[in-house]
Amino acid sequence: MKNHIKVNGKLLQTNKPFSQLKNSQKEWIATELRKLYHNQMKEIGTTKKLTPDHRKTVISSLYEKIQNREIWIPYGEVEKYANSKITKIVKALKKEIPKLNEDIEAEYAKK
Repeated sequence: MKNHIKVNGKLLQTNKPFSQLKNSQKEWIATELRKLYHNQMKEIGTTKKLTPDHRKTVISSLYEKIQNREIWIPYGEVEKYANSKITKIVKALKKEIPKLNEDIEAEYAKK
């Protein structure tokens, strides 16, 4: 019981790795991370990786949402997971940009 604490009558594991979450929780976290990261990239106007300060902002926002859903996982695990997925997220956004431009051009061509 040294790795557990009692919070609001619930027993929580303090050293839970990301892999111990349920699949639905993992998928939700991945989706939220992608949304938050894309929004931050669009707000800044870049297609490159965010600076460490901006990444911390995204991860903090993600962690707040995780806590609001009452998913318990240490901040360090969320940070480690997010940092491992950033390159994939950036590459996906770069692939989406040409598709979005093609769709816009096709829409104007119809008019």
